[in-house]
Amino acid sequence: MSTASTKSPVVTMTEQLYKNVSMGNDAILHLLPRVSDGTPGGRIKTNMTATLCYYEKLSSKLQSILADHGEEAQEEGMMAKMGARMGIIMNTAMDSTDSHIAQMLIEGATMSVTENTKLIHEYENDPDCAEVVSLARSLVEFEERHIEALKQYL
Repeated sequence: MSTASTKSPVVTMTEQLYKNVSMGNDAILHLLPRVSDGTPGGRIKTNMTATLCYYEKLSSKLQSILADHGEEAQEEGMMAKMGARMGIIMNTAMDSTDSHIAQMLIEGATMSVTENTKLIHEYENDPDCAEVVSLARSLVEFEERHIEALKQYL
């Protein structure tokens, strides 16, 4: 594996995008057990599961791009993951209603849109990053649709 100073822009961008997707994936995995099955048709759970599938497919694509460049996907560190998990536990301990879960997911998706839009702007003029920029744009569009779909639960 190469060091941070010798990584190509495509590797750097792909790694960051992978970390962003992994954080969303991890959040949903930890929120799903806290979602009640009391909603009609379990729609919020269905929405979350579909989002999880999208994240997993995108993660696989990003891992493949990294492998093509001789790199291995790295997730966030244990401390960051534990902090996020503790936040979910604390946030849902007092309120695990669909409305509150939707609010948490909207906040996370909004952070994803912000972070990934920054990545797009940073790398969009690098022709080597075109594929990853395209994936990031698709993710931003997906997150924006996801936010709109979640608003019905507020």
